[in-house]
Amino acid sequence: MKEIIIGIAIGDAFGAGVEFQDRDWIRENVDFTRFVSARNQIPVREEKKELFIKNYNDWDYTDDTEMTIGMLKALISQEPFTEDLLVKSWKEEYKKGEAEKGYGRNGHGSMSWYYSGEKTIDEIRDFQRNRNNPGNAPAMRSVPLGLITENLINEYASINAKATHPNINAVISSQLIARATEFLLKKNGDKNSIIAYCKDTVELNSEYEEYLNQVASLGNYDDLKEDDFAVLCGAQPIEAPYFLPGIKGVPSDSKFTTGSVLYVLKNSVSAMDALQKSIRLGGDVDSVASITTGIMAGLHGLDSIPKFMLDKVEGTQYLIEIAGEFEKRIQ
Repeated sequence: MKEIIIGIAIGDAFGAGVEFQDRDWIRENVDFTRFVSARNQIPVREEKKELFIKNYNDWDYTDDTEMTIGMLKALISQEPFTEDLLVKSWKEEYKKGEAEKGYGRNGHGSMSWYYSGEKTIDEIRDFQRNRNNPGNAPAMRSVPLGLITENLINEYASINAKATHPNINAVISSQLIARATEFLLKKNGDKNSIIAYCKDTVELNSEYEEYLNQVASLGNYDDLKEDDFAVLCGAQPIEAPYFLPGIKGVPSDSKFTTGSVLYVLKNSVSAMDALQKSIRLGGDVDSVASITTGIMAGLHGLDSIPKFMLDKVEGTQYLIEIAGEFEKRIQ
């Protein structure tokens, strides 16, 4: 678990620096020899930029890692696994960071309304319930659920999604990421079969099944053309209401995040390879990179990750301690 959570944090933190940048810009400006901070260049109206730069520092991990830590703590607690337990655990982790830093962690979407008291958790759920493009939080925090008892994976992944996003595509996304984790890390499955395994173990709706069939048909990563990126990430450049409209990349959407994760895992050979391939997709890259880097670190270790990333990422000792507790109680 130690390699997984550190990999998640590194993918998240490095990705946060170039989150919501255009794919072409990333491929020109990011060579992975140093941290690139471009959050103040995110192409949104000036008054909206504060959402992305306030309380943000280079190498901070974001809500992706914070909520995954909350997930781990909920599992470690061995209390009945419920939506209320998860919301409580996520809020406690957010408040812990707020107390230590003097401010809440950057990156939260609709949950920021809950943490601030602006909306209730039921209002957050109502906001996400019927959206055509539910946010990707359920997918980004579900990696640990692939490591629990096999017959609980889909149930717990559904609870994870419904805690904040009671939306069918969010539920499916949470289950698919958990099953991908299980397939690679517990079953030592062949990466070429990862999409087939996920389809066999998760009940898909017709929209999701058609999408995964298209993703499975894509060729090698380095051979992707513009039409292929439109299959993987949706219309390119991204079109409203998908975020961020006007750039090429992965939108903030659970389905496209999950499909991108499965595709990158299928085409990667190490944690660093997964991180690079995730970042080079453009768009909401921190979520994709956190999941893929974490899973591939669990599979192949962290040796491929440059030392400067291991040294700079926030909270390594804290992450190691939580991983140790998880391994003692769960695995």
